[in-house]
Amino acid sequence: MRIQKLEILVEVAKTGSVSTAGKNLHLSQSGVSQTITQIEEELKVKIFKRSRFGVTLTEVGSEIVKKSIEVLLKYEELVERARKSADIHSNKLRVSTIPTLITYLLKPLREFKKLHSNSNFEVEENATEHTLEIVQKNLADIGVICIYGENIKNYVDLDIDVILEGKMKVYVSSDSPFANTKTITTNEILKQSVVLYNGDYTKYFINNFQLTFGILNILFSSNNISELTRIISSGFSIGFAPDFAMKNNTYLLEGKIAEVDITDYEPINVALGLIRPKKKQTSKIEEHLIKFLKTELHCHLS
Repeated sequence: MRIQKLEILVEVAKTGSVSTAGKNLHLSQSGVSQTITQIEEELKVKIFKRSRFGVTLTEVGSEIVKKSIEVLLKYEELVERARKSADIHSNKLRVSTIPTLITYLLKPLREFKKLHSNSNFEVEENATEHTLEIVQKNLADIGVICIYGENIKNYVDLDIDVILEGKMKVYVSSDSPFANTKTITTNEILKQSVVLYNGDYTKYFINNFQLTFGILNILFSSNNISELTRIISSGFSIGFAPDFAMKNNTYLLEGKIAEVDITDYEPINVALGLIRPKKKQTSKIEEHLIKFLKTELHCHLS
């Protein structure tokens, strides 16, 4: 029996309608009906009860459809396995990452490329929410995201590994009095001018902060981290960022800006995570890349 016949059988069982199954599979109603008849004749059993309201499964039909679903899942697994067992060096890997980490990923990806010279990489900068969506839709193989609040709650089809855990910090000029005390209160934050990075977690944090303590004096937001840290270093404003995202920031390393703790507000914890689809068979090269990225990111950001 051909796989297509089983797909038709399962679709009719799922929809309870020959015509609807035909539309979903882009087949004629008569073609679907003939296929069901052929299956029943081949197996010598009645799988469906027909009525003017549609079709329902017989007792033996329920068992056959159950087994058919198992066969189709095994077939999909077989196809995926065959695809993945192709030459490990000929794979194309798609990585989606939050923009703040692109500088940390480029070096390890270059090193990985040397080890797998015939592999091709596509690296996209995307916000966490968009990365979650495209990895779930298999439009990217691996994603690097921020995990906070309940932002991953509805993504049950993804495998999620936490690489690092962190906290939101305030960043000020090294000339600021807060740089000496290493602390700042929520009331003091409200008196400052603020520049913001345009990231999902930052927006989430700021929204919760303002709901709790009041409106911030936000000058502007931007995706340009270098420009934001330059403005902070000038003493013109303060900024916010997860501590791991700033670990190797040039302005911080050179002492031009300082990291400060909020004393009277426990920021919503944030973690750096690596995601991939659960249902997708992971190839050897993907496994290698995942381990490589986890090691490199942990090394550079912890």
